[in-house]
Amino acid sequence: MALTSIPFSNMPYWLGFVFAGQAFTLSHRTTIPPGQSLNIQITTGKDTITHITDRRIVSGSEQLGIKLLKNPGFTHGNRKLPTINLDDRSKIQAATSFYKNPSNIHGGTVMEETMIPRYAFSQGGNPIESTSYERILQFDSNYMLIIQNEGFYPTNVALNLAFYESGN
Repeated sequence: MALTSIPFSNMPYWLGFVFAGQAFTLSHRTTIPPGQSLNIQITTGKDTITHITDRRIVSGSEQLGIKLLKNPGFTHGNRKLPTINLDDRSKIQAATSFYKNPSNIHGGTVMEETMIPRYAFSQGGNPIESTSYERILQFDSNYMLIIQNEGFYPTNVALNLAFYESGN
């Protein structure tokens, strides 16, 4: 995701279609054992709509199953993942929070169910990656992003989300 700005201090500039200070990113990298999943709890702010403008998931080798649930039942995650404001001058913090390892996930509405196929070692080249993505999340809601290793070996996974927040 390339960002450009007008180099004048104390002037708002446009990040794609977002004013500076309102755009954030989340990055997380982990190894998922076979048959296990990386669960990310997404909790949106009370008066804030979250616009995910890009989501990239990279797998080192194994097939991944990806599911997004809205308002499932669960036990709260145990580790907050930090979000970074894309405007390094801004002190604005994201109202949307992300937590790793929620458990006892059940129910909810399936918003998305997709997969990333297994990387073919014989073909060489780069690891596989999901396509560009955009989704708008409702305010004051919980979502669950489930990334499951459907393969036979552990796989390194990198997750990158770019998002902005608005009041409408």
